[in-house]
Amino acid sequence: MSSIAVYVGVGLLALGIFSFDAWQNGDQMNLEISIPQGSGPSEASITDAVAADLFLNEIADIDAVPTFVAKPKVRSINEQTIVSLIGEMLGLKNVTLMIQQIIGLDSVVIKGAVIKHNDRYQLVLVSNTEDRSTQRLAETVETAPGETVVQMIRRAAPQTMLNYQDYLVCLYLLKKANAGELGAYEAGFDRPGLEGLDRLIQQRMQMQTSGLAAIEDVKHTNLKLAMFTNLRGMLALTAGDDKKAAQFFDEARITDSEFVIATLNLAFVRVHQDRYQEAIDLVRPLITKGVLRSEPALLGPLHTTWAVAAWGLRNYDEASTQFHLANEVNARATLANLYWSEMLDSLGDKAGAAAKMQRFIENSKFFSPYAETAIFFYRLTPNNNAPLTKL
Repeated sequence: MSSIAVYVGVGLLALGIFSFDAWQNGDQMNLEISIPQGSGPSEASITDAVAADLFLNEIADIDAVPTFVAKPKVRSINEQTIVSLIGEMLGLKNVTLMIQQIIGLDSVVIKGAVIKHNDRYQLVLVSNTEDRSTQRLAETVETAPGETVVQMIRRAAPQTMLNYQDYLVCLYLLKKANAGELGAYEAGFDRPGLEGLDRLIQQRMQMQTSGLAAIEDVKHTNLKLAMFTNLRGMLALTAGDDKKAAQFFDEARITDSEFVIATLNLAFVRVHQDRYQEAIDLVRPLITKGVLRSEPALLGPLHTTWAVAAWGLRNYDEASTQFHLANEVNARATLANLYWSEMLDSLGDKAGAAAKMQRFIENSKFFSPYAETAIFFYRLTPNNNAPLTKL
């Protein structure tokens, strides 16, 4: 083989590797933020790279929120790939983005700058204007009273991501609300706290029903509406209003009958309200019809909800059967073993209770709380008039 053929072969191999890297990272956000230096203590203490990392780390937290129904459209990766490092060694800046543009991938490119306006700082963000309208962005975020530039940059991330993955952002904010970490000015809230988040969710729901897209894809629109309505139910639970939560969960399942999470959440509330048979009647069809055979992370909680409801009716054999099935469909079942242990303990079976508690402890390292699902955040109880408490 001639030396020319070898060079051509190596070149084609390198191009293939670079192209694969570009395709694999097609949903990665490319971000540049510039900060003026030396004009004040806030600017002087933050470099461009630190500002970008603050923003991207917040996006990474949004992407990491566990969810059954949505996947990130835009992800944040601070670590460089081997290909990008090789590109830098060759003097090529952001080679992955360059290849993406050459092969026609519609990657997200956002540029921002911090400026001072009327004694306040503003982060002005603009995006590339490619074919997809959702990629076009022009956002201005201003420091709120008493807020630092760092806090503003971190707050700007979820506000910006509303343009790309609004459901995940709302889910992320709901998770913060459950942890008591929701800020007053999150994502451009026009009201503080839980009320601000509820208004944001309603705004996103209104956007789902407007435009030609809603007319052309009614099924997708109904699913998104059900998803957001379910979040309003979860928010009502956070506020301690189980009746309002039940109304939202019921509305969500009517909007999209295939949205199983809303039915599971409604069943959870019925157990909390001591309406045990109603809870069983809600989950039984989902299990018997085999709706969720491919989703053990949801099927297990359905069996667990049925089990606790049966326990509340003092049908202990039925409860044990459902606890067993929860473990059968998911070997890493956590909550089923917790409640099974408590039931056995209440019946005087100390050895059995200890064995189930040990399995609960072993499986707890695999536990992942889904903010859209009540059973992962609040306690089920077979006791009448029990208060709603967090896990």
